[in-house]
Amino acid sequence: MQKKYSDKFLKFNKNFANNFLLISGSVLKNFRTYVYLFFIPICFMAVFSWFTGGSDSNFRPPQLFLFMMIPTYAIVFLVNISISEWKNSVFLKRIHSAGISKIEFLASIWIFNFIAGFIAFLFGLLTIYILGFFYVKPAEESISTMLGLISFSEWLGILYAISLNIIISISIGTIISGLVRSVSLSQSISIIVIMACIVFSDNLLSISLMSVNEGLVIFSYFFPQKHTVWIGLISASSGQVGWVVENPDRLVISFDFNLLLVSFTGLFYTMILIIAAYFSFGWNNKK
Repeated sequence: MQKKYSDKFLKFNKNFANNFLLISGSVLKNFRTYVYLFFIPICFMAVFSWFTGGSDSNFRPPQLFLFMMIPTYAIVFLVNISISEWKNSVFLKRIHSAGISKIEFLASIWIFNFIAGFIAFLFGLLTIYILGFFYVKPAEESISTMLGLISFSEWLGILYAISLNIIISISIGTIISGLVRSVSLSQSISIIVIMACIVFSDNLLSISLMSVNEGLVIFSYFFPQKHTVWIGLISASSGQVGWVVENPDRLVISFDFNLLLVSFTGLFYTMILIIAAYFSFGWNNKK
């Protein structure tokens, strides 16, 4: 019995390694991969800096965290276009005919894209640092000083939020590519979904604006990134709600500013999306 499970484990690892190398080779040789990972996030960050006022803003660590989150959304497009195009070609058929299971394939592509998403996050962090010399300048301190104010425990919370957001993006990309046959329509839906998520997650518009109405706050809870964004906001705030939103006494504060609560809801939402992504995936476009 033990040998049987050992053989299955070794087979899974071998298939995973082969799939990972095959997928990474296919994705990395395509120029659009770098557009999704680097160019699109830079454009989003430029728009975000315009929304926040650039050098005229009084940035604190929570606001810098919002910049950090932006690159993680672009993974949706990379996952979506990859799976959608593979389903319309012989790529997935060859993998499936080789005896590769759904879980082995999805584990390979998800882990690859998680690594890619984390690299995009690090690139975004570098971009923030560079922008600090030219445009995005906190009123009181430099970008490097602001980043230095974030403690180790706060970084853990931020990285937890970043990781969940990458997984959510991967799951959404998988779900859309699994439900929509057309590649162009799938990408269009991805754009609409991700823009709605960015807006209602409090990652783009002013948090004060999004917190004036309790009904709007409750509605925003249905967007998964709302939970991950607030994990990072609370983690980076040093417990100061005033660092996240001005005049908090007059507004509806999401999740009651409870880090434990939003950490749980964020994880729960992520698990639901992972399960949905698994069952929505098919080897081809036949229904």
